[in-house]
Amino acid sequence: PGELPEVQMSDVLANLKAARDAAISGGITVNGISVQTDDLSQQRLTSAALAAQLDPTATVRWKTATGEFVTLTASQIVAIALAVRAHVQACFDREAELAERIKTADDPGAVTITF
Repeated sequence: PGELPEVQMSDVLANLKAARDAAISGGITVNGISVQTDDLSQQRLTSAALAAQLDPTATVRWKTATGEFVTLTASQIVAIALAVRAHVQACFDREAELAERIKTADDPGAVTITF
């Protein structure tokens, strides 16, 4: 009576994954351009970056996270794609760090999950 249920490790790790996914999808700003970073936006950006690599003279009209359209050069497209990839990797790196803390903590539920 009155005791709190023990936090299940699997629940804490599921919360960690959800926080990672939210951080990945949170968007970033690259050289003043707000960029969406959800899965679909990453796919579209990967396609645009591939096209930019194949045709260095290419330009695209890109819709920013704020709803504005900007014209991007091939080098800007590649720079944004690399920045988004770095953002995604940083989120996974942070998840790995926090997962290790959670797995070794006396109280996994006490580990603060921040990205």
